[in-house]
Amino acid sequence: SVSYIQMLKACTPIAVLFFSWASGLESTTGIEVNIVTVISVGVAMTSIGESYFNWLGFFFQFFGILAESSRLVLTNIFLKELKLDPLSNLYYIAPICACFTGMACLVFEFSSLPFAMLSDPTFLLILVANGLVAFTLNIAVVMLIGNTSALTMTLAGVVKDVLLVVLSMGIFGSPVTQLQYLGYTVALLGLNLHKEYKKSVLAKPVLMKQIE
Repeated sequence: SVSYIQMLKACTPIAVLFFSWASGLESTTGIEVNIVTVISVGVAMTSIGESYFNWLGFFFQFFGILAESSRLVLTNIFLKELKLDPLSNLYYIAPICACFTGMACLVFEFSSLPFAMLSDPTFLLILVANGLVAFTLNIAVVMLIGNTSALTMTLAGVVKDVLLVVLSMGIFGSPVTQLQYLGYTVALLGLNLHKEYKKSVLAKPVLMKQIE
């Protein structure tokens, strides 16, 4: 069900931070771990209220988070260690992702795919447009990771979620609970703390050079 999936997905920044540290891509501290944990807890709070739990769905989502986190970190390694450009990066990563996604599609969704609609020009136009948007999004994500980091890209997704909620409230009048307000407030405060932490970490070497 949706709520516990969203709560589990909120742990993605923690997984990305762990993989980045384990791969030697980035060093981290206990302070940063605590800040990222606060952000994840804040996002998880917005999804509390689950009344149905399924172990199969839990494991699918858990391994999905591991796969997504490792993909982002590998992208970061390819860009910064191997000096690949965004298109070359997608050239190596996209086929692997397509294979695994295709296998999952064959098992779970193949029988319900709308093959009859492939003769509809409007449907084909929408399909191609969606593909172009997805391709552009992938290029943008890779460029963002190349200029920042996999963790920064993941944390930016929290801001995206907040904006989606605000737009849903303003355009569609979607109801938002007090707990959701509190959760996103905690997440935004955590994001601000992480920004200030990164600024201090980056400023420290410069300060030491000036002192020397």
